[in-house]
Amino acid sequence: MKIQIESIGLPTLSKLIGKTSQLEMTDGTVADLVAHLVDRHGRQAVKILLDQQRQLDMAIQVMINDEGFLPRDEYAKRILKDGDAVKFMLLVGGG
Repeated sequence: MKIQIESIGLPTLSKLIGKTSQLEMTDGTVADLVAHLVDRHGRQAVKILLDQQRQLDMAIQVMINDEGFLPRDEYAKRILKDGDAVKFMLLVGGG
């Protein structure tokens, strides 16, 4: 299946995978997509995407098909479909 990936507010990720790119992968979840990116891009992807527990860094949020941010406990449950658009976005806070 083909998945559209976009990096928003993450210049190091954009440099690594492109601001927008298309990825071919077998069926899987959002967690599988992250693992695929890490496998494909190696140590640099680990530094950009993962925390010390090898989970997606808390500063990164995921949105699928503009449906709103996906809760972290759904990453291993949300099955991706052919044509899905996955956005990795920098979580920005302030006051």
